[in-house]
Amino acid sequence: MDDESLTYRLLRLVHAMDGATDDGIREVMAELGLTHALADALWQLDPAASPPTMREMAARLRCDPSTVTFLADRLEQLSFVTRAPAPHDRRTKVLTLSDPGRDARRRLVEAATNRTPLAGLTRAEQLSLHRLLTKAMEATGR
Repeated sequence: MDDESLTYRLLRLVHAMDGATDDGIREVMAELGLTHALADALWQLDPAASPPTMREMAARLRCDPSTVTFLADRLEQLSFVTRAPAPHDRRTKVLTLSDPGRDARRRLVEAATNRTPLAGLTRAEQLSLHRLLTKAMEATGR
């Protein structure tokens, strides 16, 4: 097997893993009234980090800022986030998880860590995969 075909096979596995992860959290997403895009936005809101600006969310989600506005509107309707002026620039808005949003995100994270293919790996296997994926991503500068 040459390197190109191995890389292709790895990419196919990454895509299959993404699909299996979606399948593993689909039930929780439905219970929470979330689409895949809304679940991704909620996932990006780390409660341990500073609330991101709308522009930072657009970069994280790799989408246009107007799309983040739409997603934020819907997450606000679900009472999962609030928008407020950024402390450093009142013209900029930040997204903050509400208590129901923290609970919804926790449920998504639980489903992803317990109902997806990676949950079937041992801790040592997960650590090894983490090291390799981190190395691959560092090579891209992300």
